[in-house]
Amino acid sequence: MVDQTPLIPTESGTGGRKLGHTICGCCCDSKRAVQIFNVISIIFTVIYMIILSTGRYEEHVQDELTDKEVQELINNYPYYMTAYGIGLAVHLLVLCGASMYSRCLVSLGVIYALFELANMIYFGTQNEDINNWIYVYIVSPVIWTSIFVYPHAVFISEVGKGIMRPETYARERASCCCV
Repeated sequence: MVDQTPLIPTESGTGGRKLGHTICGCCCDSKRAVQIFNVISIIFTVIYMIILSTGRYEEHVQDELTDKEVQELINNYPYYMTAYGIGLAVHLLVLCGASMYSRCLVSLGVIYALFELANMIYFGTQNEDINNWIYVYIVSPVIWTSIFVYPHAVFISEVGKGIMRPETYARERASCCCV
């Protein structure tokens, strides 16, 4: 027979006070933060896919890109769409994983974010004019990935410690705008 008592009591023994971490000091609990970040990522992924699909990127970036670079975008369209499709699937899985308190599925989001960062840095450094693009290809992706991974890591840790569970979520719930 399996012992069903929680490692951390749901209410008694804690005085009903929150034991988990609050993301950004006051904003929201780790589960909600993971969900918010993945919804934002899904929205941006869909926008990127729409821009690539309509071919309107040529009008917007033609002044900044050479004809060779625009042609490279057109030629690599299937690869970009596949990558964005995989990213969309991963973000949806992570969103479901946070709702199910699954450390494995949320860990998949961390691994994918680190893979995207490595990919962006690698291909960004292949650019001949790297000094002008260093912020776009290296600095901003490192900052975004750090901000993105932080709530995921906290959530994984809290689920592992038994702090964040369906039984304790009423106690752990926190939000500055969504409650």
